[in-house]
This record gives sequence, structure tokens and C-alpha cells, in this order.
Amino acid sequence: MCPTCGWVRTIRVRLRDPLEQNMQQISLSPTLVRVRRQSLSSGEPRRAASPSVPKDPRWHLLDLVKSCRRRLNLRDRDIAVLRGLLSLVPAQAAPNEVVVFASNRVLVERCDGIDERTLRRRVAHLQKCGLLMRRSSPNGKRYQVRGDQQEPLLTYGIDLGPIFQIRCHLEAMADECRREEARVRTLKSLIRDALFRKSASHTECLQEEARLALRRNLTSEQLRDILTRLDELPADGSIGPTPEPNSQSTQLTVSNGQTDRHIQSLNKEILEYEEAASRPQPAAKKPNHEVCNPDDLTVTECIKLTATAQSFSSRPPESWEDIIELSVSLAPAIGVGSTSFRQAQEQLGRHGCALAILGLVEAYGRIRKPAAYLNTLIQRSRLHGIELISMFRSLVRPVSRA
Repeated sequence: MCPTCGWVRTIRVRLRDPLEQNMQQISLSPTLVRVRRQSLSSGEPRRAASPSVPKDPRWHLLDLVKSCRRRLNLRDRDIAVLRGLLSLVPAQAAPNEVVVFASNRVLVERCDGIDERTLRRRVAHLQKCGLLMRRSSPNGKRYQVRGDQQEPLLTYGIDLGPIFQIRCHLEAMADECRREEARVRTLKSLIRDALFRKSASHTECLQEEARLALRRNLTSEQLRDILTRLDELPADGSIGPTPEPNSQSTQLTVSNGQTDRHIQSLNKEILEYEEAASRPQPAAKKPNHEVCNPDDLTVTECIKLTATAQSFSSRPPESWEDIIELSVSLAPAIGVGSTSFRQAQEQLGRHGCALAILGLVEAYGRIRKPAAYLNTLIQRSRLHGIELISMFRSLVRPVSRA
């Protein structure tokens, strides 16, 4: 061993066998030994943890205001304006240094680019709620006047001192709001469970009130009153006759109404038309599509009333089939496509579609878009029914001119 560095030096010995010589060198080579540090005993004190970074009082106040914004009657715009105002205050500002002197242009940029009129209304609302105070100058500007010793004499701006002064009050209000939200959430769960277990007989009014209460912003006292009345009802199956096996299932606590989220779809649907088509229509309004009453309108009268359409025919029509063929040939001339013409035949019938086409030909000077007019007739027939003869006479009626 070397007395200076303490390492074991390799002793080279001349051996006859080369393999034995290599093994001797490996066994005598220096080896580094890593000494593990002794662990601290349980009784010894550990290293003190680094002190936690204190919260920024500005954003702590903003979180408190957001927690109890319903109690303070604040909107989302009010929170955005208050966030912009607090961002213009130093983090460790003194109570007398929390006045904002920025212009409206700077405030609009800090408040997510809201309109300047909205900014003024929200600032006035925050002042009404007691969260800030406006100090208006004679010329409407925001500035500070100092004396010889740089002491502030006059201060004009938006003072955020009130929100810093009521910090303890906001903390207590935020705790109460969080407890109220927890109570409301628990009571709604109990009401939902009571609606599932209770009998539906003779309690439709109360169950409807409880079902609507699950979707409304009610206080815990109102929800507790509803739950108390529900608990007084007997459980399902305790009274009344046993339900039949084929009886309807228990009514759910939600309705089939549309959700608030918009789902974009390429296949456009007209809900009111489908709902109206599913309703049974009265028999008096149901139109007679396939057969036209000869007493109401004859072939001769139809030919006489459609002189313009007859001028485009190679031979005068003699029957209803000839009139239908004439309408098929004149439909593209007035801009009616094959799809609209097929829908008109399905909804109005072959005779009704022919009368509509011939009537639109006669009224071509008064109707700008005959195809759109025909679609309107189809929709009206689907919803309420339509009298084909009255429709035809109204189209071919001559317009009186002064």
C-alpha cells in the first residue's frame, strides 16, 4: 500500500504461465469501495423543510370572489374586469397603494378585450357591490397629485382598497358558499333517490315539483322542505294494488327535451314538420289528392282557366291524363326540378301536382320563385292540409288593374 495515497499497487510477478500471470494481476489490482452514508436515527431531527411561498393576496381575493359570486350577484364579465384591475396592482402593495390609474384602453386590453361600455357598466356594478370605489377627477382622467415631499395630496382613479379591507368577510362568505353547495348537492341526491323509491300513485304534483327542483338553483332550505314531504310518502309497493306485469315503467326524473349543447349535423332535420306529420290530422282538413271532383272543377273549365299553359301544348288536352302530361312538360320551364316535382306528386297527388304546376304557369308574372312556392304548398299540405281546387282558383284568378 502506498503511504501517500493509500491505494494498493499492483505487484507484477514473473510467472511461467501467462494465464496465471493475468489472474494474479486482476487479484492484486486496486478496488474502489463506496462507503454508504449512515442513515439518521429516528431520534435525530430531520432537515427543516423549505418555507412555503406565500399566496399572492390579489389572486387569493379573486378566488374568494369567484367562490361566492352568486351571493354577491356577480357575472362572468364582473370577474373578468376585477381580474384586469387586480393585475394592475403590485403584488405586495400597501393598503394606500391599490389605486389603478390606467386608462380605459389599457383596461380593455387587460379585461380580454371587452367593449368599453361594458367596462364602465361592470365597474359601476362592482362599486355598487362594495368591492371597489371610484375617485373621479374634474376632467375624467386618472392621476395623482403629490406635494413637495412627494406625499400624495389628491388621488383620482379606481380604488381597490374596499376589497382588501373585507378579506375576512369574503373568506367567511366563501366557506359558507362551499358548505351550501355541498348541502345542495347532497339534498339533490337524496331527492333523486326518494323519487326512485316512492310510489307514483296520488303524488304526481309533488313528484313533478321534486323533478323540476333537481334542475333549478334552489337553496338548501327549499330542497330540505321538498325532501321532508317526499319522506312522508309511503314507499313503492306498500299501499295500493300490485302493478300489472305489462304496466309502464317508472317515469324518469328528466324530460325528453333538447340539450343545451349544439350538435352539428350535415343531415338537416326540420323537427316541427316531423312532429306535425306524426300528429293525427283532422279528417275535415285532409285533402283529396288522387281524385278531383267533377262538380268542383271539370276538364273543360281547367282548360279554359289555363290559356297560357295551353299555348305551349301541341294539341289541346282532352282528359285529366293529358293535363298531367302537360304539367310534366311545363315543370322544368318554370324552374321546378325533378326532386320537387316528385315530392309534390307524393304529397299533393298526381292531379293536385298538375293543378299546382298549371296554376304557377298562369301566375308566373306574379310569383318570382315558382319552385319555392311549390315547396311551400308541399309543407303546408303536410302540416295542415290544403284544398287543391281553392289553391288552383287562387293562382289562375286574374289580377284586377286600376
